[in-house]
Amino acid sequence: MARGLERALLGVDSDPENPIHYMLAGFAHVRLAQYDEADVMFTAAERIYPAYELDIAPEREAAWIELFNAGIEAHAGGDLEGTIEAWEGAERMWDLRPDASLNLAGLFEGEGRWDDAIEAYRGAIASLERRPVTRVLAQEELQAREDLRIRSEKSLTKLLLFTERFAEAEPLLRRHLEADPTSVQIRGDLAAALQGSGKDAEAVAIYTGLLSETDLEARDVFNIGIALYRGGDFVAAAEAFERLTRLQPNSRDAWFNYTNSLFAAESWESLARVGDRLTEVDPLGENAGLIAARAHLELGDEQSAAEGLDRTESAPIHVEGLQLRASGPGTSLRGRVVGNAAEPGTSVRLRFTFYGADGALGTEQLTVSAPSRGVRTGFEISFAGQATAYRYELVSPPIP
Repeated sequence: MARGLERALLGVDSDPENPIHYMLAGFAHVRLAQYDEADVMFTAAERIYPAYELDIAPEREAAWIELFNAGIEAHAGGDLEGTIEAWEGAERMWDLRPDASLNLAGLFEGEGRWDDAIEAYRGAIASLERRPVTRVLAQEELQAREDLRIRSEKSLTKLLLFTERFAEAEPLLRRHLEADPTSVQIRGDLAAALQGSGKDAEAVAIYTGLLSETDLEARDVFNIGIALYRGGDFVAAAEAFERLTRLQPNSRDAWFNYTNSLFAAESWESLARVGDRLTEVDPLGENAGLIAARAHLELGDEQSAAEGLDRTESAPIHVEGLQLRASGPGTSLRGRVVGNAAEPGTSVRLRFTFYGADGALGTEQLTVSAPSRGVRTGFEISFAGQATAYRYELVSPPIP
């Protein structure tokens, strides 16, 4: 085979416009497992004489199989770079099967290589949009490829949103919306992409329309409320978060965002009531106490305002920066405690209650050592269930 390659390369040198030499050289390179060189020769042959694609396609597919299987073996052996090299080689050799590209996309996502994952998804989608020249695909195969293309495009869109490449996500989302115009998820994602691209007016219009939907899930309502708040429509944001408190009546985050939206809108009468409710589910939140007191003061209720300020100032510690996140099969809650009235080193015990769609899931207790006044200390709680909301209460010491 080496001798055959030598003769073919001599033909390329002596007659560079004759495609047969390039094709024969490509065949020889494949037999010698020199796939990059084969790709170069096949590409040149097809450029000069496109009809040679009929002869070259089976060779490319055979090389793809070899490289794909080599990638599987390398992956099983823990050879990350060998896996990537093999599957990227498979992509170059034959672009009609998406398997290598999709495997690479998943691998790159796992490694946090977002740009590489995005390009791998693009490669998979492009391969699914092409058709082989050597055979006619049955209708079932065509439908299977189209279904996989749609799933791959959705994965790509999700990753583009995650990496804040909003301008690239927008046309994909618009195409998805044409196919499924009633989808809350697609409309919400499109609004997020528009807002990320600075198209706030169009984004707010979509979010406002979504608020009229009757079957929104809590997550959708939360995202709508956040987007409306960031867009400066505080009244509509308050409407969204008020709806969220009905879906999640014990959610500290729902009441916190509802309160902040009313504060930004200067809706003092509603804020007085809502702010008091926030202090029940966020009793050590300094901002919660101050906002509630401000609302009572604006309404002329100086006694309630003073009582609220006293509770805030006498709290043993303050709690801030709370963030609930999925963590594998469970949930994590992070936050910070801030030293306040308690003597440094005093043990402060909190009880957190976690909620799911069907109500309370369970509780976790946290004991912290009070830091000096104004000093911040981070904490994290792990909860075994998939929680979507939480509240907390002070167990000890009591607020004077």
